[in-house]
Amino acid sequence: MILFYLTAWSFLLVSVGIFFYGLLFMYMNYKLLLNWNLLVLNSVDFSMLIYLDWLSLIFIFTVLLISSMIFFYCCEYMGHDFNINRFFYLIFLFVISMILMIISPSILTIILGWDGLGLISYGLVIYYQSNFSYNSGMLTVLMNRIGDVMIILSISVMFILGSWNFLFYNSFLNYLLFSMVIIASFTKSAQFPFSSWLPAAMAAPTPVSSLVHSSTLVTAGVYMLIRFNNLIYLNMSFLNFIVCIGMLTMMFAGFSALSEYDLKKIIAYSTLSQLGLMMVIYGMKFYILSFFHLIIHAMFKSMMFMCSGVFIHSLLNYQDIRFMGNLIEFMPLTLMIFMVANFSLCGAPFFSGFYSKDLILEKIFMSSFSLILYLFLLLSTGLTVMYSIRVMYYLCYKNFNFLSFSKISDMKLMNFSMFLLLINSLMSGYLMNWLIFLNIEEIYLFSMEKIQILILCISMLILFNFFLKLKFKIFFLFYFFGKMWMLYYMNFYLNFYNLNLMKKFYNVIDKGYTTLVLEKSLMDFISKLNLNFQVYSLNLLISLMFSLSYLMVIGLMMF
Repeated sequence: MILFYLTAWSFLLVSVGIFFYGLLFMYMNYKLLLNWNLLVLNSVDFSMLIYLDWLSLIFIFTVLLISSMIFFYCCEYMGHDFNINRFFYLIFLFVISMILMIISPSILTIILGWDGLGLISYGLVIYYQSNFSYNSGMLTVLMNRIGDVMIILSISVMFILGSWNFLFYNSFLNYLLFSMVIIASFTKSAQFPFSSWLPAAMAAPTPVSSLVHSSTLVTAGVYMLIRFNNLIYLNMSFLNFIVCIGMLTMMFAGFSALSEYDLKKIIAYSTLSQLGLMMVIYGMKFYILSFFHLIIHAMFKSMMFMCSGVFIHSLLNYQDIRFMGNLIEFMPLTLMIFMVANFSLCGAPFFSGFYSKDLILEKIFMSSFSLILYLFLLLSTGLTVMYSIRVMYYLCYKNFNFLSFSKISDMKLMNFSMFLLLINSLMSGYLMNWLIFLNIEEIYLFSMEKIQILILCISMLILFNFFLKLKFKIFFLFYFFGKMWMLYYMNFYLNFYNLNLMKKFYNVIDKGYTTLVLEKSLMDFISKLNLNFQVYSLNLLISLMFSLSYLMVIGLMMF
């Protein structure tokens, strides 16, 4: 336990120092590039690159700050676990892999942290040993492996061309390489149709969900796109594709969250929705806004996961929100922190989420935008408000339906870590908005466009009352949305089919023709070669003996 405590304080102090360095790099416009030449193969230089600017330093600050709070949180949440040392090393290696991915500017060095994230996340998802955890872990690692393969293929293409520099490639190769990069980022950020692994990964412990699914693993894809923005922005077809996929992810995640009763999965769907919003604003060429929302979202979403962990921990690992009611009587401080995070998710004025989300929506309203995508954006924003109000309704106003002899109360060390994040979540929106957007930009909108977000939120509150009355009459839609538009089954059976196909290839080729042709013929060849070598050795030995005897006879005759 002392290991968690010391690591938490170390990460907290280091994060404060990195934050001030990030501000220095931002104001002085510093950029630092370190290059180590490792080897030269076929005239291609393999170099280890480290790139530091204010984007990477602010992101590292966010990761280390949330990680330090998670380590404080684990002191109480995971205190009675038998494998706590294994859990500590997995979390620690995960943070190191994330930092390695952040400071790597090239595809060649990104793969080190990228593969580390995928492998360690698999170990964290299957931490609780059960069939459900194993299935979820396998789905997670297979989905993420698609992105890993895309990055490895892009590395191989660049190696064949003889340079790691994208500037010297023609348009077709740019199209091919960045298609692979975009698919890799979609798999890591759980965009449609690779979204089914994110709710399945909720089988991991809650501290893992707080760290992995708020600020690190799922944001790695968005961050990689932000890093390559200068090249991806050259092709409008890429941007239109990213906007459409992000909008589709936002919409179906909102519908799925409305029909879900598992608290952690509802928060996972909300994460999916916000990731879609980041992709949409990135595709509109506002990558700084996307990064701004990424940082703010990581702050309050990790806090929301930690609050849900306290609820689940107190209710003997039950995650159904229908059992959780009237929690304000038992856990007022934890519920207050959860409500702050929930209002930030809605974008309520003047919480931290308001400063990023409202700015994003106003920028989109001011841009030239398709009417259909515009309506989808309004619908997705309204769904965010609707499922947030639904969670608040179940946690505050419904009756407490759990065991009557349960001991439920706030937990001191968990609340300490959440309270530090609460202060950060309340202040980070205003402060980061003031620090990042120093250039004053006027946003010109009509009055109706300015207040339509507020009208939309009020309309969704009214619709929520009808939604409660209709919930048992539309069971098919609830089942359809709850299974992520049947995406889970599609991905599961697709992976199952591919694994069966690979098994047949293995049986036919590796254990069939290869064994029959190569092994048998190779053994025959080696045995014949060995026999010939033995005959040759015997002949050589006989000739040597004959030569020695001949020399001895000549010597005797001379004497």
